[in-house]
Amino acid sequence: MIQMKRISISSRFTRLASLSALVLAGCGAPTDEDIEFADSLEQELAANIRVTGSNAADVSPTLTGTGFINVVNNGAHVAVTETGSGTIKIVNNGRILTATNTGNGVMTIKSTATGDVTVTNTGNGRITVTAAGTAPVTVTHTGDGDFTFP
Repeated sequence: MIQMKRISISSRFTRLASLSALVLAGCGAPTDEDIEFADSLEQELAANIRVTGSNAADVSPTLTGTGFINVVNNGAHVAVTETGSGTIKIVNNGRILTATNTGNGVMTIKSTATGDVTVTNTGNGRITVTAAGTAPVTVTHTGDGDFTFP
């Protein structure tokens, strides 16, 4: 029998990749109800998470709120976390990029940087980051006003 935890409305947005990681406890195949539930959850998550680009497979999106994640990854690994009702938009043509948004603001990140990029927003404003060059870039925003880097 398949053991599958039903996800509540408030925590239904888990990593899309975990959807395929049903844990088999014992033997048996998934029931039609298990498959139907997984399919509906995947469709719901797909509406809020969009990942494209030549290296889309190397993106780890985590959505635990009602927000949106939109990533175009033509660069190295992207780890992106949205825990609020905000939106994260990323175009990565550089190295490793990590973005976290815990507010309800909009983060827009464009990177061609050859150094790692880390952007964190705990506020509610519009955050715009354009990262370039060889040095690592770390941006942390905590206010509710709009912020642009550089």
